[in-house]
Amino acid sequence: MAKRIIISGGGTGGHIFPAIAIADALKKLHPDIELLFVGANGRMEMEKV
Repeated sequence: MAKRIIISGGGTGGHIFPAIAIADALKKLHPDIELLFVGANGRMEMEKV
């Protein structure tokens, strides 16, 4: 069974870009991992992720 992880961050690049880097690293270590990014509707995280 694949691991499932929720990543949350929002509002500014100071939260979003580290979260994306963590997600990328997790995917490299565990290609079958399921990632869900949770953020605020209409904010920067919904455009960058």
